[in-house]
Amino acid sequence: MKKVKAKTAHVFQILFLLVLLTATYCYAMFQGGFVSWFLFGSLCPLVIYSLILSFYPLGSINVERELKQLEYLAGEKVEINVRITRNNFFPLFYLIIEDGASDKLKERSGQSFKMILLPLMKKEIQYRYVIENIPRGEYIFSHFVLKTGDLFGFIKKEKEEKQETKILVYPSYIPLIYEPFESHYEQGMTAIKDLVQRDTTMAVSVREYHPGDKFSWIHWKAFAKRNDIMTKEFEQRHNHDMLIVLDRSPNPSFEPAVLFAASTIRAILNKGAEVGLYSFGETRDYYPVSRGEFQLRRLNYYLAKVEDNASIPFHKVIEQEQLFYNPTTSCLFIVNQIDQAALENLCMINQKKGNVLLFIIKGKNEKATSWDLESIDYARRRGIVGKILYEGEFTGAFRRGEWAI
Repeated sequence: MKKVKAKTAHVFQILFLLVLLTATYCYAMFQGGFVSWFLFGSLCPLVIYSLILSFYPLGSINVERELKQLEYLAGEKVEINVRITRNNFFPLFYLIIEDGASDKLKERSGQSFKMILLPLMKKEIQYRYVIENIPRGEYIFSHFVLKTGDLFGFIKKEKEEKQETKILVYPSYIPLIYEPFESHYEQGMTAIKDLVQRDTTMAVSVREYHPGDKFSWIHWKAFAKRNDIMTKEFEQRHNHDMLIVLDRSPNPSFEPAVLFAASTIRAILNKGAEVGLYSFGETRDYYPVSRGEFQLRRLNYYLAKVEDNASIPFHKVIEQEQLFYNPTTSCLFIVNQIDQAALENLCMINQKKGNVLLFIIKGKNEKATSWDLESIDYARRRGIVGKILYEGEFTGAFRRGEWAI
Protein backbone atom coordinates (compact mmCIF):
# COMPACT_ATOMS: atom_id res chain seq x y z
CA MET A 1 0.00 0.00 0.00
CA LYS A 2 2.81 2.39 0.87
CA LYS A 3 4.52 1.76 -2.48
CA VAL A 4 1.26 2.33 -4.38
CA LYS A 5 0.76 5.69 -2.62
CA ALA A 6 4.33 6.72 -3.44
CA LYS A 7 3.94 5.85 -7.12
CA THR A 8 0.59 7.66 -7.30
CA ALA A 9 2.12 10.77 -5.74
CA HIS A 10 5.01 10.59 -8.18
CA VAL A 11 2.64 10.51 -11.17
CA PHE A 12 0.69 13.51 -9.86
CA GLN A 13 3.93 15.45 -9.38
CA ILE A 14 4.90 14.90 -13.00
CA LEU A 15 1.41 15.86 -14.26
CA PHE A 16 1.52 19.01 -12.15
CA LEU A 17 4.83 20.07 -13.71
CA LEU A 18 3.56 19.43 -17.24
CA VAL A 19 0.38 21.40 -16.56
CA LEU A 20 2.41 24.25 -15.07
CA LEU A 21 4.74 24.40 -18.06
CA THR A 22 1.81 24.25 -20.50
CA ALA A 23 -0.06 26.98 -18.63
CA THR A 24 2.90 29.40 -18.70
CA TYR A 25 3.45 28.70 -22.40
CA CYS A 26 -0.18 29.40 -23.22
CA TYR A 27 -0.05 32.57 -21.12
CA ALA A 28 3.04 33.76 -23.04
CA MET A 29 1.43 32.97 -26.39
CA PHE A 30 -1.80 34.83 -25.68
CA GLN A 31 -0.42 37.65 -23.54
CA GLY A 32 2.81 38.28 -25.40
CA GLY A 33 5.36 40.79 -24.22
CA PHE A 34 8.68 40.53 -22.42
CA VAL A 35 7.33 39.71 -18.96
CA SER A 36 5.25 36.70 -19.97
CA TRP A 37 8.00 35.21 -22.13
CA PHE A 38 10.59 35.89 -19.44
CA LEU A 39 8.40 34.02 -16.97
CA PHE A 40 8.12 31.09 -19.34
CA GLY A 41 11.84 31.11 -20.11
CA SER A 42 12.75 31.21 -16.41
CA LEU A 43 10.38 28.40 -15.55
CA CYS A 44 11.47 26.09 -18.38
CA PRO A 45 14.89 25.02 -17.01
CA LEU A 46 13.45 24.52 -13.51
CA VAL A 47 10.61 22.35 -14.77
CA ILE A 48 12.87 20.41 -17.12
CA TYR A 49 15.33 19.81 -14.25
CA SER A 50 12.48 18.65 -12.01
CA LEU A 51 11.19 16.29 -14.69
CA ILE A 52 14.66 14.78 -15.18
CA LEU A 53 15.09 14.53 -11.41
CA SER A 54 11.82 12.63 -11.12
CA PHE A 55 13.44 9.82 -13.15
CA TYR A 56 16.84 10.09 -11.50
CA PRO A 57 17.73 6.72 -9.90
CA LEU A 58 18.62 7.15 -6.25
CA GLY A 59 19.82 3.56 -6.43
CA SER A 60 22.97 4.88 -8.09
CA ILE A 61 23.96 6.51 -4.78
CA ASN A 62 25.96 4.29 -2.44
CA VAL A 63 26.50 5.09 1.23
CA GLU A 64 29.11 3.52 3.50
CA ARG A 65 29.53 3.91 7.25
CA GLU A 66 33.06 3.64 8.63
CA LEU A 67 34.08 3.30 12.28
CA LYS A 68 37.58 2.87 13.68
CA GLN A 69 36.35 0.28 16.20
CA LEU A 70 33.17 -1.45 17.30
CA GLU A 71 33.77 -1.56 21.06
CA TYR A 72 33.97 1.46 23.35
CA LEU A 73 33.88 2.46 27.00
CA ALA A 74 30.99 4.58 28.24
CA GLY A 75 31.88 8.25 28.06
CA GLU A 76 34.24 7.88 25.10
CA LYS A 77 33.90 9.79 21.84
CA VAL A 78 32.68 7.89 18.79
CA GLU A 79 33.67 9.20 15.37
CA ILE A 80 31.64 7.97 12.42
CA ASN A 81 32.69 8.68 8.85
CA VAL A 82 30.05 8.47 6.10
CA ARG A 83 31.09 8.22 2.46
CA ILE A 84 28.63 8.85 -0.38
CA THR A 85 29.53 7.85 -3.94
CA ARG A 86 27.58 7.88 -7.22
CA ASN A 87 28.34 7.02 -10.83
CA ASN A 88 27.28 10.25 -12.60
CA PHE A 89 27.61 14.04 -12.44
CA PHE A 90 23.91 14.91 -12.39
CA PRO A 91 23.59 18.03 -10.19
CA LEU A 92 21.76 17.58 -6.90
CA PHE A 93 21.02 20.83 -5.09
CA TYR A 94 20.70 19.09 -1.73
CA LEU A 95 20.86 15.64 -0.20
CA ILE A 96 19.50 14.82 3.24
CA ILE A 97 21.07 11.77 4.87
CA GLU A 98 19.77 10.27 8.09
CA ASP A 99 21.74 7.54 9.79
CA GLY A 100 19.32 4.92 11.13
CA ALA A 101 20.60 4.69 14.70
CA SER A 102 18.54 2.76 17.24
CA ASP A 103 15.89 4.70 19.13
CA LYS A 104 17.66 3.84 22.39
CA LEU A 105 20.81 5.66 21.28
CA LYS A 106 18.84 8.69 20.04
CA GLU A 107 17.04 8.93 23.35
CA ARG A 108 20.13 8.50 25.54
CA SER A 109 22.47 10.72 23.54
CA GLY A 110 19.90 13.38 22.65
CA GLN A 111 21.62 13.75 19.29
CA SER A 112 20.31 14.13 15.76
CA PHE A 113 21.69 11.77 13.15
CA LYS A 114 20.49 13.81 10.17
CA MET A 115 22.75 15.82 7.87
CA ILE A 116 22.07 18.14 4.92
CA LEU A 117 24.70 18.07 2.16
CA LEU A 118 25.13 20.08 -1.05
CA PRO A 119 26.59 17.57 -3.51
CA LEU A 120 25.92 19.55 -6.73
CA MET A 121 27.99 17.67 -9.35
CA LYS A 122 30.37 15.85 -7.01
CA LYS A 123 30.63 12.10 -7.44
CA GLU A 124 32.02 11.49 -3.94
CA ILE A 125 31.32 13.22 -0.64
CA GLN A 126 32.53 12.41 2.84
CA TYR A 127 31.31 13.80 6.12
CA ARG A 128 32.04 12.94 9.72
CA TYR A 129 29.92 13.25 12.82
CA VAL A 130 30.80 12.63 16.44
CA ILE A 131 28.85 11.16 19.35
CA GLU A 132 30.25 12.75 22.49
CA ASN A 133 30.13 10.82 25.76
CA ILE A 134 28.40 7.77 24.32
CA PRO A 135 26.28 6.01 26.94
CA ARG A 136 26.61 2.35 27.92
CA GLY A 137 24.67 -0.14 25.83
CA GLU A 138 24.45 -2.13 22.63
CA TYR A 139 23.40 -0.05 19.64
CA ILE A 140 22.57 -0.89 16.04
CA PHE A 141 22.85 1.41 13.03
CA SER A 142 20.53 -0.42 10.67
CA HIS A 143 20.16 1.74 7.55
CA PHE A 144 20.46 5.10 5.82
CA VAL A 145 17.59 7.27 4.58
CA LEU A 146 18.40 9.48 1.55
CA LYS A 147 16.16 12.37 0.51
CA THR A 148 16.52 14.86 -2.32
CA GLY A 149 14.35 17.07 -4.52
CA ASP A 150 14.18 20.24 -6.58
CA LEU A 151 14.46 23.79 -5.26
CA PHE A 152 10.72 24.40 -5.00
CA GLY A 153 9.71 21.02 -3.60
CA PHE A 154 7.74 19.97 -6.68
CA ILE A 155 9.66 16.68 -6.81
CA LYS A 156 10.74 14.79 -3.70
CA LYS A 157 12.60 11.50 -3.80
CA GLU A 158 13.46 9.16 -0.94
CA LYS A 159 15.44 5.96 -0.65
CA GLU A 160 16.30 3.63 2.24
CA GLU A 161 19.55 1.74 2.02
CA LYS A 162 20.11 -1.07 4.50
CA GLN A 163 23.52 -1.24 6.09
CA GLU A 164 23.88 -2.66 9.59
CA THR A 165 26.64 -1.81 12.03
CA LYS A 166 26.54 -2.89 15.68
CA ILE A 167 28.61 -1.25 18.40
CA LEU A 168 28.99 -2.30 22.00
CA VAL A 169 29.69 0.25 24.73
CA TYR A 170 31.06 -1.29 27.92
CA PRO A 171 30.43 0.39 31.26
CA SER A 172 33.26 2.60 32.40
CA TYR A 173 34.93 1.87 35.70
CA ILE A 174 36.52 3.70 38.61
CA PRO A 175 39.70 2.35 40.25
CA LEU A 176 38.70 0.97 43.64
CA ILE A 177 40.82 -0.26 46.53
CA TYR A 178 39.15 -3.53 47.42
CA GLU A 179 39.81 -4.93 50.89
CA PRO A 180 38.41 -8.46 51.33
CA PHE A 181 36.57 -9.05 54.58
CA GLU A 182 37.80 -11.89 56.75
CA SER A 183 35.11 -11.91 59.44
CA HIS A 184 32.49 -9.74 61.08
CA TYR A 185 32.21 -8.91 64.72
CA GLU A 186 29.79 -6.84 66.74
CA GLN A 187 32.24 -3.95 66.87
CA GLY A 188 33.16 -4.05 63.18
CA MET A 189 35.21 -6.20 60.82
CA THR A 190 38.70 -7.16 59.86
CA ALA A 191 40.07 -6.95 56.35
CA ILE A 192 42.81 -8.78 54.50
CA LYS A 193 44.93 -6.32 52.51
CA ASP A 194 47.18 -8.84 50.75
CA LEU A 195 46.36 -10.53 47.50
CA VAL A 196 44.11 -13.53 47.94
CA GLN A 197 46.42 -16.52 47.92
CA ARG A 198 45.91 -20.25 47.55
CA ASP A 199 47.91 -22.94 49.25
CA THR A 200 49.47 -24.53 46.18
CA THR A 201 51.11 -27.29 48.21
CA MET A 202 47.86 -29.15 48.73
CA ALA A 203 45.40 -29.92 45.93
CA VAL A 204 42.01 -30.77 47.37
CA SER A 205 40.15 -31.51 44.12
CA VAL A 206 40.17 -31.08 40.36
CA ARG A 207 37.88 -29.05 38.11
CA GLU A 208 37.58 -28.02 34.48
CA TYR A 209 40.22 -25.66 33.10
CA HIS A 210 39.34 -21.94 33.16
CA PRO A 211 41.11 -19.32 31.03
CA GLY A 212 43.71 -17.68 33.27
CA ASP A 213 44.72 -20.84 35.16
CA LYS A 214 48.44 -21.39 35.43
CA PHE A 215 50.11 -24.12 33.36
CA SER A 216 51.59 -25.66 36.51
CA TRP A 217 48.09 -26.21 37.92
CA ILE A 218 47.08 -28.73 35.23
CA HIS A 219 46.33 -32.18 36.67
CA TRP A 220 47.99 -34.41 34.08
CA LYS A 221 46.65 -37.72 35.42
CA ALA A 222 43.06 -36.45 35.25
CA PHE A 223 43.78 -35.03 31.79
CA ALA A 224 45.00 -38.46 30.56
CA LYS A 225 42.02 -40.23 32.09
CA ARG A 226 39.23 -37.91 30.93
CA ASN A 227 40.85 -36.50 27.79
CA ASP A 228 39.82 -33.02 29.00
CA ILE A 229 42.13 -30.42 30.50
CA MET A 230 41.59 -30.47 34.27
CA THR A 231 42.99 -28.04 36.82
CA LYS A 232 43.99 -28.65 40.42
CA GLU A 233 41.77 -26.91 42.97
CA PHE A 234 43.86 -25.76 45.92
CA GLU A 235 42.86 -25.01 49.46
CA GLN A 236 42.41 -21.29 49.99
CA ARG A 237 43.86 -19.59 53.00
CA HIS A 238 40.76 -17.45 53.20
CA ASN A 239 37.59 -17.59 51.16
CA HIS A 240 37.02 -14.25 49.49
CA ASP A 241 34.73 -15.33 46.64
CA MET A 242 32.08 -12.70 46.01
CA LEU A 243 28.69 -12.98 44.32
CA ILE A 244 27.47 -9.57 43.19
CA VAL A 245 23.68 -9.25 43.08
CA LEU A 246 22.47 -6.37 40.89
CA ASP A 247 18.91 -5.15 41.43
CA ARG A 248 17.32 -4.36 38.05
CA SER A 249 14.22 -2.61 39.34
CA PRO A 250 13.54 0.45 37.12
CA ASN A 251 15.26 3.49 38.62
CA PRO A 252 16.83 6.73 37.27
CA SER A 253 20.06 5.90 39.15
CA PHE A 254 20.50 2.49 37.54
CA GLU A 255 23.49 3.64 35.47
CA PRO A 256 25.57 4.59 38.55
CA ALA A 257 24.71 1.15 39.98
CA VAL A 258 26.07 -0.54 36.83
CA LEU A 259 29.18 1.66 37.00
CA PHE A 260 29.78 0.61 40.60
CA ALA A 261 29.20 -3.08 39.76
CA ALA A 262 31.71 -2.94 36.89
CA SER A 263 34.28 -1.16 39.09
CA THR A 264 33.82 -3.67 41.92
CA ILE A 265 34.20 -6.67 39.61
CA ARG A 266 37.47 -5.32 38.25
CA ALA A 267 38.78 -4.51 41.75
CA ILE A 268 37.94 -7.97 43.11
CA LEU A 269 39.59 -9.77 40.19
CA ASN A 270 42.66 -7.56 40.45
CA LYS A 271 42.88 -8.58 44.10
CA GLY A 272 43.12 -12.23 43.05
CA ALA A 273 39.71 -13.29 44.35
CA GLU A 274 36.86 -14.86 42.40
CA VAL A 275 33.66 -13.02 41.55
CA GLY A 276 30.29 -13.93 40.07
CA LEU A 277 27.20 -11.98 39.07
CA TYR A 278 23.48 -12.49 39.51
CA SER A 279 20.60 -10.30 38.33
CA PHE A 280 16.94 -10.77 37.61
CA GLY A 281 14.86 -8.76 35.15
CA GLU A 282 13.10 -9.94 32.02
CA THR A 283 15.47 -12.90 32.28
CA ARG A 284 17.33 -14.57 35.13
CA ASP A 285 21.06 -14.14 34.58
CA TYR A 286 23.66 -15.94 36.66
CA TYR A 287 27.43 -16.13 36.14
CA PRO A 288 29.19 -18.45 38.64
CA VAL A 289 32.19 -17.16 40.56
CA SER A 290 35.43 -17.40 38.64
CA ARG A 291 38.53 -15.37 38.00
CA GLY A 292 40.82 -14.25 35.20
CA GLU A 293 40.61 -12.04 32.15
CA PHE A 294 37.92 -14.19 30.56
CA GLN A 295 35.60 -13.68 33.55
CA LEU A 296 36.21 -9.92 33.47
CA ARG A 297 35.36 -9.71 29.79
CA ARG A 298 32.32 -11.94 30.15
CA LEU A 299 30.84 -9.89 32.99
CA ASN A 300 31.63 -6.58 31.29
CA TYR A 301 29.91 -7.82 28.14
CA TYR A 302 26.82 -8.60 30.18
CA LEU A 303 26.89 -5.26 32.00
CA ALA A 304 27.15 -3.46 28.66
CA LYS A 305 23.71 -4.76 27.66
CA VAL A 306 21.85 -5.06 30.96
CA GLU A 307 18.70 -2.95 31.41
CA ASP A 308 16.59 -2.05 34.44
CA ASN A 309 13.57 -4.01 33.26
CA ALA A 310 12.60 -6.09 36.28
CA SER A 311 8.84 -6.50 36.75
CA ILE A 312 9.07 -8.63 39.91
CA PRO A 313 9.77 -6.83 43.22
CA PHE A 314 13.30 -7.34 44.50
CA HIS A 315 12.16 -9.00 47.72
CA LYS A 316 10.37 -11.67 45.65
CA VAL A 317 13.60 -12.36 43.77
CA ILE A 318 15.49 -12.83 47.04
CA GLU A 319 12.81 -15.15 48.42
CA GLN A 320 12.88 -17.43 45.37
CA GLU A 321 16.67 -17.73 44.97
CA GLN A 322 18.74 -20.26 46.93
CA LEU A 323 22.10 -19.16 45.53
CA PHE A 324 22.38 -16.46 48.16
CA TYR A 325 22.58 -19.06 50.95
CA ASN A 326 25.82 -20.59 49.64
CA PRO A 327 28.14 -20.50 52.68
CA THR A 328 31.34 -20.40 50.59
CA THR A 329 30.66 -17.02 48.96
CA SER A 330 29.96 -13.53 50.23
CA CYS A 331 26.96 -11.73 48.72
CA LEU A 332 27.19 -8.08 47.75
CA PHE A 333 23.77 -6.60 46.99
CA ILE A 334 23.74 -3.45 44.84
CA VAL A 335 20.38 -1.66 44.90
CA ASN A 336 19.02 1.82 44.25
CA GLN A 337 16.33 1.49 46.86
CA ILE A 338 15.18 -1.20 49.27
CA ASP A 339 11.89 -1.96 50.99
CA GLN A 340 11.17 -3.55 54.34
CA ALA A 341 10.49 -7.01 52.89
CA ALA A 342 13.79 -7.11 50.98
CA LEU A 343 15.65 -5.86 54.05
CA GLU A 344 14.20 -8.63 56.21
CA ASN A 345 15.16 -11.22 53.60
CA LEU A 346 18.76 -9.97 53.57
CA CYS A 347 18.88 -10.16 57.37
CA MET A 348 17.64 -13.76 57.15
CA ILE A 349 20.39 -14.65 54.66
CA ASN A 350 23.01 -13.00 56.85
CA GLN A 351 21.73 -14.85 59.91
CA LYS A 352 22.11 -18.23 58.19
CA LYS A 353 25.43 -17.74 56.40
CA GLY A 354 26.89 -14.31 57.24
CA ASN A 355 29.06 -12.30 54.83
CA VAL A 356 26.27 -10.11 53.39
CA LEU A 357 27.07 -6.61 52.11
CA LEU A 358 24.52 -4.01 51.05
CA PHE A 359 25.20 -0.92 48.95
CA ILE A 360 22.44 1.60 48.23
CA ILE A 361 23.52 3.61 45.17
CA LYS A 362 22.34 7.19 44.68
CA GLY A 363 22.81 9.57 41.77
CA LYS A 364 25.15 12.55 41.95
CA ASN A 365 22.36 15.05 42.71
CA GLU A 366 20.14 12.59 44.57
CA LYS A 367 19.72 12.69 48.32
CA ALA A 368 19.30 9.71 50.59
CA THR A 369 15.83 9.51 52.11
CA SER A 370 15.17 9.01 55.79
CA TRP A 371 14.12 5.45 54.94
CA ASP A 372 17.50 4.80 53.29
CA LEU A 373 19.31 5.92 56.43
CA GLU A 374 17.01 3.87 58.65
CA SER A 375 17.50 0.80 56.42
CA ILE A 376 21.30 1.01 56.58
CA ASP A 377 21.20 1.51 60.35
CA TYR A 378 18.82 -1.45 60.75
CA ALA A 379 20.98 -3.66 58.50
CA ARG A 380 24.14 -2.83 60.45
CA ARG A 381 22.48 -3.63 63.74
CA ARG A 382 21.53 -7.02 62.30
CA GLY A 383 25.13 -7.75 61.27
CA ILE A 384 25.04 -6.70 57.60
CA VAL A 385 27.81 -4.54 56.22
CA GLY A 386 25.83 -1.63 54.79
CA LYS A 387 26.57 1.71 53.15
CA ILE A 388 24.99 4.46 51.05
CA LEU A 389 27.15 5.46 48.08
CA TYR A 390 26.75 8.53 45.88
CA GLU A 391 27.83 8.73 42.26
CA GLY A 392 31.30 10.21 42.11
CA GLU A 393 32.23 8.91 45.56
CA PHE A 394 32.82 5.24 44.76
CA THR A 395 36.61 5.30 45.25
CA GLY A 396 36.47 4.77 49.00
CA ALA A 397 33.65 2.24 48.96
CA PHE A 398 35.75 -0.55 50.50
CA ARG A 399 38.04 1.46 52.73
CA ARG A 400 38.21 -0.28 56.05
CA GLY A 401 38.03 2.88 58.15
CA GLU A 402 34.74 3.98 56.57
CA TRP A 403 32.82 0.85 57.59
CA ALA A 404 31.04 0.41 60.87
CA ILE A 405 28.37 -1.98 62.05
